[in-house]
Amino acid sequence: MRLCCTAMILMAIGALSAPIAAQERPTSLSLFGSYTTSSKVFYRTADPDEFLRSQFFPLDDILSAGIDVRRTLPSGNLQLGLSVEIISRSTSSSVPYGSLSVPVLDGVTAVPVEATGYFFIPVGTDEIRIFMGGGVGAYFGQRRYEYGGTSAETTDRSLGFGIHVLSGMEWYTSPAISLRGELKFRDVQFETVNRFQQTSTTVKGTIIPLPAETMHSRVNIDGMHLAVGLAWHF
Repeated sequence: MRLCCTAMILMAIGALSAPIAAQERPTSLSLFGSYTTSSKVFYRTADPDEFLRSQFFPLDDILSAGIDVRRTLPSGNLQLGLSVEIISRSTSSSVPYGSLSVPVLDGVTAVPVEATGYFFIPVGTDEIRIFMGGGVGAYFGQRRYEYGGTSAETTDRSLGFGIHVLSGMEWYTSPAISLRGELKFRDVQFETVNRFQQTSTTVKGTIIPLPAETMHSRVNIDGMHLAVGLAWHF
């Protein structure tokens, strides 16, 4: 799978830089914002107990942003693209410690890098084009965990790989500008390891011990992904 993903991304980079037959505005660059419905953080993945390994907390309603570059192939109905996105979501809570309430922050940051092939469906008009596509992605990221204002540092992380499928519509307001909307289904997964570098923290003058064990986690961003962007064609 890793070899396949790497090959697809290299092919997309090559296509984006390759010359193309005489055609108007074959390249586009877009900025987009997106919304992902749900994700899960499995926070005890190294536990020998299967039940504990399956425990997770949800992170829903994720907003993110990214950049996308696409190159139309000579046929006119096919495109290859490469996109980079930044996803960040966290949640705050508190846990009791004696008479104190200790603040806890838990969340994730993920960076999907995806290579995608697009096919324009022969319906619509010159101003409105409908497409579908699919591709592969490499996923970087980490878990962010704070207890009593002290962060557990990321000591190790894995690179995740996966596939995705999508459909969308593009509305050309002019030959150089278009609006895009996409609906994407993907399964972003990666693993991360966190550990506190100190033995205690202080909350309201009280010294509170920090967990000494290493925290192994798996992040799974598998919700429906909606994106809207503005593209410049040149």
